[in-house]
Amino acid sequence: MRRRPKGLLATVREAVRTWWHSKNGDGTGEPQAEDARSDDDTDGAGPRKKVSVQSPPVESAIPMAAHGDVFSFQVFPAFRWTSTEMSRETLKTRVRQHEETAREELLRVAWTAARACAPDDPEAAEQAINTRLSTDGNWCYDDAQGRIRCTPSVRVRVDPAVRDHVLQYRLEELTLKETLRVGELRAKRARELTEAWLEVIKDLELLDELDAHKRRLLVPFASAFADDEFHVVMSALRKERLTSVQALLRALEGASGAHQRSGMYEFTTMYDTALNAFRKEMGLGPGAWAGDLVMLEEMEL
Repeated sequence: MRRRPKGLLATVREAVRTWWHSKNGDGTGEPQAEDARSDDDTDGAGPRKKVSVQSPPVESAIPMAAHGDVFSFQVFPAFRWTSTEMSRETLKTRVRQHEETAREELLRVAWTAARACAPDDPEAAEQAINTRLSTDGNWCYDDAQGRIRCTPSVRVRVDPAVRDHVLQYRLEELTLKETLRVGELRAKRARELTEAWLEVIKDLELLDELDAHKRRLLVPFASAFADDEFHVVMSALRKERLTSVQALLRALEGASGAHQRSGMYEFTTMYDTALNAFRKEMGLGPGAWAGDLVMLEEMEL
């Protein structure tokens, strides 16, 4: 029987099988599965997978002098232990005998980094110490079960004496920040409400627009609906302005009368013109839209 010719797929498959056979030097012609090993296997000559454990957090800190040698940072170490020569469970039991040595080594390496930092800046001290440990903090210990590598890092807290000293100032700083924030909110609210009530008064008074002089007279009344403290201040400002206006009006009237009695017609006319212009500007002129309001204020005074 004539042999059927191979298809393209079969030809490619055979070529790949031949290449794999020549590469691995075995007679199977198939890829060999990778030998999977457990972390707890101890037999065999193959390399072991790297395992790691973290030392439990400690409550006792390592004191390290800050700049000036008066205060000390409270340094809390954290040690990460790794090994490729033992199981994880074995590593957990073996690192305990090296923890004290690691703490002493950390103190030796990090001491100078801590002393370069201000006692009220634990963040800078923490960064400086961890930077130093990133280059000088990989330590190896030869154990009966194999080699163990230790990689340390730290958390830093400020000296309790420094904390007690700056506590009242930090609280005052927070109070000022919150006072500013609340004050800005109240000022924004008072401004928005005052503008809203000014629009209401303008519509009720049938005013086309509110120029600077009209707003000056109406704002103290609109502020009564916006904020109590703001209303008190604006009312005081209104009375102060009214007192100044009345004093100036009396001065102008007195000067006008004095020059008129002296026969100085030009000065009298000038004072009368200035007086009328000022009355009109302040909303005090005869027939002004705010005439009744000013009369009421004068009666109150």
